[in-house]
Amino acid sequence: MSGAAAVTVDAPWLCIEGFLADFVGARALSSAFEIGLIDLLADGAQTLDTLRVRLPLDDRALKLLLNMLRANGVLATEDKITFTSAFQQALAFRDLLEARLYFAHLVAPDFLHLSTALLAEPDQFFRRARLFELFSYDRCFEPTRENLEATARWMRITTALTRYEAQACIAAFDFGAHRRQLDVGGNSGEFLLRVCRAHPGLRGTVHDLPVVCEIGRAHVAEEAEAARITFENVTSRTEPLPFGHDLISFKSMLHDWPDADMRQFLARAHAALESGGSILIFERA
Repeated sequence: MSGAAAVTVDAPWLCIEGFLADFVGARALSSAFEIGLIDLLADGAQTLDTLRVRLPLDDRALKLLLNMLRANGVLATEDKITFTSAFQQALAFRDLLEARLYFAHLVAPDFLHLSTALLAEPDQFFRRARLFELFSYDRCFEPTRENLEATARWMRITTALTRYEAQACIAAFDFGAHRRQLDVGGNSGEFLLRVCRAHPGLRGTVHDLPVVCEIGRAHVAEEAEAARITFENVTSRTEPLPFGHDLISFKSMLHDWPDADMRQFLARAHAALESGGSILIFERA
């Protein structure tokens, strides 16, 4: 098992962080995405009169929103309304920015109403928090339309995060020393997709719940690396991991489980790992 690695990664997408730091500013930015203001300004600078015609806001609401966006560094103060250079840079990572905003607003009610429970009675927090209704793993076994839609909602968030986080892991770990990777809880396959793209000699298997795997197969199907990525359905978290891999990875997965379950996952990984192989644990922080 490899030890922890410290590595410096060029991460230009971190420029989005400044637009997420303030709750009011982040909420205003979400509204700007939702009503189409960001799309209008992405086409070029606009006059106030144009925005009055094109957006579903009265004059007072429009001016309030524009002022909130200026305060959050999104809009420049000029004759015409346009993005600041900093936000123009952040918009290059729109998928990540929108995913982070969406997730932040899901978390916000629990944070506002249950912070004391989180600190003093964590068990109560986990029972009452609405967030965990989104990550409903019991809906990941039967591929009904409702289950597919519910699972796809949270998978869009995790896939967007992984698209960028994977780059840090690829920079820190020598995937080129391995032939076959098993990604336990591999979600949409985005992590394996990025690894296989960087290392053409590697093949990988996603080990996850059936509905997750179905969505994941569709996610990678049109990619050039699809032939090197397979999906294996999991029906029970206690079943043995498949053999034949010299690298078993847990990417942003173990934190979901109590310590006893984490130990079981790692014990099964050790039992399934080829001799001389590696176990890779990668978590966001």
